[in-house]
Amino acid sequence: MQVEITRHALDRVPLSIIFDDSTVLVNLNYFWMRDRNPVDGENRRWEDVPVVHPESFTREFAEWCLDNGVRGKFSVVPCPAALGRIDEGLPLFSKAQQESWLQMCRELITPAFDITPEMITHTFVVHPKTLKPLESRIWEQYEWATLPEDEEEFVIDYISTACEILVNVGLTPEGVTSPGGFGGRTLEFYAKVVGLAARQVTGNPTPYFFKRVSGSGSVETPVWYADRDAGIAVGEIIASTGDWTGSWTGYGEVNADKYITADLQGGRLPEVINAGHPAVLISHWQGFYGLHNDDRRGFNAFKTVVRRLKELDPNSERTQWRKCSEITNYACAREMAEITVDENTIKLDLPVRPPDFTLRLTDAHPRGISVNHDVLAQASTRANFKSGTFFKENNSTFVAFDPTEQQTTVEVHV
Repeated sequence: MQVEITRHALDRVPLSIIFDDSTVLVNLNYFWMRDRNPVDGENRRWEDVPVVHPESFTREFAEWCLDNGVRGKFSVVPCPAALGRIDEGLPLFSKAQQESWLQMCRELITPAFDITPEMITHTFVVHPKTLKPLESRIWEQYEWATLPEDEEEFVIDYISTACEILVNVGLTPEGVTSPGGFGGRTLEFYAKVVGLAARQVTGNPTPYFFKRVSGSGSVETPVWYADRDAGIAVGEIIASTGDWTGSWTGYGEVNADKYITADLQGGRLPEVINAGHPAVLISHWQGFYGLHNDDRRGFNAFKTVVRRLKELDPNSERTQWRKCSEITNYACAREMAEITVDENTIKLDLPVRPPDFTLRLTDAHPRGISVNHDVLAQASTRANFKSGTFFKENNSTFVAFDPTEQQTTVEVHV
């Protein structure tokens, strides 16, 4: 009997969507383009984009995602465009307006999406104590694409401050998101400080970060700094598509066919799903909203994508929507797990224990399966295969359960 951990939970390719540049009410891109145009000598259309993304739109989006099972990651920039800390209040809005948005986020967005900071401002690098721009006026996504490795404590303080602000408003982050190029040229160092900063604030043993996009070819879920003895690691989520939902400007390309065509054969998503890679879309909040409340160019395109994905896998046998943290935690668990097989007994050492943990047994013909003496039910179809069951398919038997103990024993009854 051969035993392996499946690449994905429940042997289903994870679907997920990443939302960047989102925050409380304000469209930070209005200020980003306004402040960046003079630096670059560009003439981006900052006066054409809205200053506010209304709560009503965000609420409608969140409710639609819950109704349709969509999962992913949603940024909340802690001090958007250096306008003010969201835990102290942005000057553009009343306290009641901001608390209403935050309550909506806690109730409707967090059930389906991880919350992450997109560092502190998404514009200027600020001092983490004062949140005022540094005298150098450097930018998070440009100069800090190369993080200052000789200022490790400062960078840790920077990332931990971003996380603390979200904790203060009841939105505990599962990881962090790079604003633009942040950390991209010092990736190993970035992964290290993310782990140190995030654990310092939240205690999460396996936080993750989002920086890279893989628009072609294979898509991995890297695990950084895995420590079996401590049960800690840093996951990395990599997006597997471009952004064709209006992009970071809010008025960029919209094209559902680039994700998945109407005949369900073309586009990037069928390619990665067929290859068994995580199907992680990347979008920007300003593109979902567009230029006004009747625009919604990105949101409308995404609805088409979700409908086509459902048509591609109507019984959810091959794919399943996941939060980004669910994808990275499973990768961390798989990386650190140890398996010992003695005849019909499988002993697992699991420093990280995610739900829907899944084994594939080959050349085994079980009458039944038990996990720590708990007998699992047999699923009759792949669509019915879930945690607490096993499923036979050809010469493979899939076993899924929610591990609760680091030392776990699986018995195969023949």
